[in-house]
Amino acid sequence: MTSPQPRRADASARMSSGAQLARIRAEFPALARMHGDLPYSYLDGPGGTQMPRRAIAAMTDYLERCNANHEGAFPTSRESDEVLAEAHAAAADFLGASDASEVAFGQNMTTLTFAVSRAIGRSLKPGDEIVVTRMDHDANVAPWLALQEERGVVIKWVGIRRTDCTLDMDEFERALSPRTRMVAVGLASNAVGTLNPVARIVEMAHAAGAQTYVDAVHAAPHVPIDVVAMGTDFLVCSPYKFFGPHLGLLYGKRERLEQLASYKVRPASDDAPGKWETGTLPGESLAALLGTFGYLEWVGSEFGGAVPPASRRERLVAAMGAIRETERGLALQALASLGEVPGLEIRGIVDPARIDERVPTFAFTLEGASPHQVASELGKRGIATWDGDYYAYELIRALGLEKTGGMVRVGLAHYNDPVEIERLAQALRELSGPHSAPRPDRT
Repeated sequence: MTSPQPRRADASARMSSGAQLARIRAEFPALARMHGDLPYSYLDGPGGTQMPRRAIAAMTDYLERCNANHEGAFPTSRESDEVLAEAHAAAADFLGASDASEVAFGQNMTTLTFAVSRAIGRSLKPGDEIVVTRMDHDANVAPWLALQEERGVVIKWVGIRRTDCTLDMDEFERALSPRTRMVAVGLASNAVGTLNPVARIVEMAHAAGAQTYVDAVHAAPHVPIDVVAMGTDFLVCSPYKFFGPHLGLLYGKRERLEQLASYKVRPASDDAPGKWETGTLPGESLAALLGTFGYLEWVGSEFGGAVPPASRRERLVAAMGAIRETERGLALQALASLGEVPGLEIRGIVDPARIDERVPTFAFTLEGASPHQVASELGKRGIATWDGDYYAYELIRALGLEKTGGMVRVGLAHYNDPVEIERLAQALRELSGPHSAPRPDRT
């Protein structure tokens, strides 16, 4: 099954133009923050994006209007349950799931992954194999490593190609065997931005008789997701990384979720998604997530060309397509601008011809300064970035950077202004040394 094609207007607006970008930025109250006489520059998106005002308003409205616990025999509880049900349906549309019962919410992706891995571990035997990669965030590694000690499973590692920080697919093929039970892989690297060939990996895993667990946390703000087309058994992401509140979101094929025995309280439902949603869900956060999806639907209609009678899924796909195209331009600009900073080395895909193989997240080192020093100096200039390993624990070690403080990470989102990239590059040129040559004007 492929993603639905949004119904398009004859001419759709370009989000990257100045006037359209101003409309996008106006939707995010946080972007009005100033640092001196300059806008505060949010280049920390991989750690969490900003929320649109309609998401904030939806959270406030829920708390003022129908803040109540689940399944009560009174109006506010019933109204709250309607919000929760609609949030499940909208999340299913966002991921391309066939049914709202295939999605469950939790505290965050890490918590959900530990819950699912423990449930899967109940059925594993000593000698069963799980494949993990050195590209992934540790939240899709450590839960599986725990089963090595608890259940005696064998962990198979897939490494990276250091030249461009892509997965070694030959090594991936060799890691699979008739004993493989699970393949855990990320859709996009939260450190270097690489988009992994997950559809191909899923096909390889299924051919070996294994299931797949895809971490889409870093991909979700940047690319459309279609779990049916991807074919994965499980997928997880975090709404606070795609303009929503702090939540975790789990997709599982219905038969997979129903087959597994979850850790839950006894009166809880044995059906998905209830048996995976331990405790009381944060209704105000699910209401805010509905506001986020409402924002994305607006983007799909205004900038992605989705017109009535487009479905919610079609509007969301159109939104992510428009975001992807806008961020493509930002990524190309970032590659060019950062590439001109003396002493700066980007790890990952740097060939502009391969821009579609990555998302606009860039990790780099600057000669003569530690990553923490660079991030601190940028912070003083009102530019938010990250430094360290950002839980890409194995990747930083594979690159030999663990003893020197990892890398500086810059993450762009569709609401970032191209001016911010030039401001970042100028600041880095200043930090690279007093004798750095000035950057020539662009024509």
